[in-house]
Amino acid sequence: MGIRGDGLDADAGLRRFAGAMIAADGAPSYWTWSGLARSAAIAGVAIGTGAALGYLVAHEPVPQTAAPHAAAVPLPEAERALLSPLHEGDALGGFAVTEIHAVGDDGVLRILCRKGRAAVRLEVALAGEGGPPPPAIAGRYAVFYAIENADAADGERLAVALAAILQANAAVPPPPRLTPFAPRP
Repeated sequence: MGIRGDGLDADAGLRRFAGAMIAADGAPSYWTWSGLARSAAIAGVAIGTGAALGYLVAHEPVPQTAAPHAAAVPLPEAERALLSPLHEGDALGGFAVTEIHAVGDDGVLRILCRKGRAAVRLEVALAGEGGPPPPAIAGRYAVFYAIENADAADGERLAVALAAILQANAAVPPPPRLTPFAPRP
C-alpha cells in the first residue's frame, strides 16, 4: 500500500489482476470487461428496438379515404351528351366509374375509374398534331390515361372502352373548352 507519484493510493478503487477486476478490499468483482461489453450491447439493442417500435406506432400510415368535396358540380350538358350513356356509378371495362369531371382550365375532360385499390384516370382531349400519341383515338377525340396501383393493360383497356363510347357519339359537338392534350410538366 503505497502512494503513487500523483498522490493517489495505489490500492484505492479497482485493480486488474489476470483479466478480472478486484475491489480495493481484495474481494473479486463479478463485473468483467466482457460482461460490461455484453451488457452494453444488450442495452443498445433494447433501446434501438424500443425506438423503432415507438417510431412505427407514432407514424402509422394515413388511411386512404376520398377527399371531401366542397360541393358537387353538376356535369354540363355538352359533357353528358359526349359520354352518354356513361354516368358515375356505371361499369367501364371491369372498373367502376367513380368521378366524372367537366372540362377544366387545362381543356381536358377527366373520368376516374376504380376497382379495389386500383385507379385509372382517363383524360379526353381533342386529337391534335404533336404531343404524345394517345393510347386510343375516336374520331376527333384522343383518350389518355394515368394509373395508380393498376396495370398498363387496364389503362389501355379502359381507354379503348371509352373511345368506343366517344365514337358512338361522334355527331355530338365537342364541349366548348375542350382543347388538344398538352402534357403537364
